[in-house]
Amino acid sequence: MTDYTIKPYNESFIEKQVEIGNHFAQKWIAYGQSSVEQVKEVYSRDTFDPETRLYCFKGDEMVGYIGANIVDVEEEKIKRAQTRLAFVLPGHEGAFNLLFEQLVEVLKQKEVAEIETPQTILNDNYYELAEKLGFSKTRTVTEIYLCDPSNVKHFKTENSITDYNHETDVEQVKNQLGETYPNLTGDNLENYVKRIAENENLLGYRVIKKDNEILAYGAATSTQNEGFATVSLLIGKSSALKKHIISDLLTKINEAGFKQVVVYLNPETPVEKEEAEDFMSTGFEKSASYDILTKKL
Repeated sequence: MTDYTIKPYNESFIEKQVEIGNHFAQKWIAYGQSSVEQVKEVYSRDTFDPETRLYCFKGDEMVGYIGANIVDVEEEKIKRAQTRLAFVLPGHEGAFNLLFEQLVEVLKQKEVAEIETPQTILNDNYYELAEKLGFSKTRTVTEIYLCDPSNVKHFKTENSITDYNHETDVEQVKNQLGETYPNLTGDNLENYVKRIAENENLLGYRVIKKDNEILAYGAATSTQNEGFATVSLLIGKSSALKKHIISDLLTKINEAGFKQVVVYLNPETPVEKEEAEDFMSTGFEKSASYDILTKKL
């Protein structure tokens, strides 16, 4: 007999859902929680399926929730669901399995063939919990690097490093970013560049120029996890230039009082695979990975 009750989606649950998510975002370096407004916007889209959101209550208090997104995998002719597993408040660990079991029943009714979850050993015991539920690793999507910014390695350069100037630098930044990441085009490219420049958590946005030509640039921001910052953008015409930018950003981060810097790199993207060496040359160490774990239903 359980004291928990599982309820279907209701828009009035979103605020508490975000509150619970923030509990995890503040202690996990590899998770960020969207705002109430952002969640409402996502849930207002035609692609949102409310039946894939489940909420656990003990009495009148919401103590956890779980969600999933279903995608059609055309090449395999199956439906696949993606979930982060259940988020439950401390003291209500018993709701974790209950929420997952209920979600599986919903997914089976929707003829989902398999379910996958992204996990890292840095996020409490969730990797182990996933394995206990029958998930197994299928691939790595992100490698995670950490650095103490007070131990930054400095590099000599003849080029000056200055703050980014949106008015004079934006076109070169967009062009170089588009060349480095060809899939980033049109409005997505415009919006990405704008978000970086206007990010309220920006700690530094630095540029190396020679004769008004941008040779390298990068940005650092704080994260939802207290004490952690991240290098959120890095573009450069050479490895040496990128190292100068990284070193400069680490100095800015250290001056701002942050104790750790985290960087996420995709090992399947050639440019980011090369950048791993640049980050390690400036003091970063590979600490973990974000893996996709899969379970057949």
